[in-house]
Amino acid sequence: MNLFSLAKKFPNEDAALLHLIKTRWPRGVRCLACDHDKCYLIETKGKTGKIARLFECADCGLHFSATTNTLFHDTHLPLTKWFAVIALMVEGKKGISANQVRRHVGLTYKTAWYVCHRVREAMQEPQSLKLGGESVTVEIDETFVGGRKRGVGVKAGRDHKTIVLGMAERGGRIHLKTVKSRTTKDIKPVIDAKLRPSTPEVVTDHLRTYKEVIPEDKHTLGIGSSDVRPLSATESD
Repeated sequence: MNLFSLAKKFPNEDAALLHLIKTRWPRGVRCLACDHDKCYLIETKGKTGKIARLFECADCGLHFSATTNTLFHDTHLPLTKWFAVIALMVEGKKGISANQVRRHVGLTYKTAWYVCHRVREAMQEPQSLKLGGESVTVEIDETFVGGRKRGVGVKAGRDHKTIVLGMAERGGRIHLKTVKSRTTKDIKPVIDAKLRPSTPEVVTDHLRTYKEVIPEDKHTLGIGSSDVRPLSATESD
């Protein structure tokens, strides 16, 4: 999304705030402390005298905002400018400097550096984050990423591609990791690090490695070889 489209979709702070609320709580706002489903929107004056919109839990009385415990927590910068910075950083394949952000969005260098730093931190996947858990099914598969290499056989062509191991919760999060090979030595550490032991079902294809890594009582064969194909150079971008 370019800055023109962004400005059109979020013409003011109210539109940006409403989008954040709907994205964070697609089924309705819930209390951050007790998870109660009845929260009332109230308005109050902040320290600077500016009107702040907060939610009040009908059960425990907690006051919280749409930005509480998020990337935008405790900031006075408008959400429209946060969204603009995020759009610039996502679109910039080679990265973007704080100086460029300063010029495009209209910030001081100090603020631009601070915002870029927080966005980069938020984009990093926590090392401790694991997939799966009770009643969650996880699918695992691997594919070869890279363009075709002319003049060589299929096996030689694959040797020039990058192997990407994909783990996905059904209807949830995903994790992608490059591995050197499809052997137990290279795949097992990734699965051990990212899969919760309480996951009841893990679906894979017939690759022997998975039979050696995943406990038999949790392992289900369900991904056919036809589901896996090498990605073209365009798709891998």
